[in-house]
Amino acid sequence: MTVTGRRLNQDQMSDAASPDDRQTAARTPRAEVRERLLVAGGELFAEQGVHEARLDDVAARAGFSKGAVYSNFSSKEDLVAQVMQRATNLVLGALEDLVREDIAATDIGDVVRAAFGRHDQRAQFALLSEFRGFALRHPELMPEFVRQRQVLQDGVRRLVLLWFGAHPEVDPGMPLDALATTLIATNVGIVFDAPALDGVDPGEVVAALVEAVIRPR
Repeated sequence: MTVTGRRLNQDQMSDAASPDDRQTAARTPRAEVRERLLVAGGELFAEQGVHEARLDDVAARAGFSKGAVYSNFSSKEDLVAQVMQRATNLVLGALEDLVREDIAATDIGDVVRAAFGRHDQRAQFALLSEFRGFALRHPELMPEFVRQRQVLQDGVRRLVLLWFGAHPEVDPGMPLDALATTLIATNVGIVFDAPALDGVDPGEVVAALVEAVIRPR
């Protein structure tokens, strides 16, 4: 998805690409080039901030020069949007791998504990914070930020509906939409306050919440 912002036309992109870039591109599948640039972009945006991170540095970390960025993304804003999309897809994919409708009610707490606690979320949260701040300073990106947060909310809601739909014997204790929103908000809040919470594991807290609200009918 292309986000409004400064654009380079095809002649400028061609001029920006060095012979080394074109040789590297010929050797490396385009999908791999894009993936390496997205990974590098995510790392540098989280470490340095979206505004401070330079496209030259993104390209260098991925093993290319700057022309490779402009061969795959129309602008820095476009790269930011695509990095954000990749992060959303990774979070949802990890949750979808763990949460299945055949999980027993006695095991759902442990599954939630694993789903929300399996990775160190500090870098991920730093990246999310950077996206939020960048979108505030660049309103043209805000609709994309909102869309992707809604995709994540909808994905978690879909998993909540899937599991509870397969377990009519369990009472969620609140409307399912509210439960899905609460799970995400709890996780985000704990990661945000992590420096003040002395090593509290988001997975443990989210799992405790799920175990506290569900009851046999």
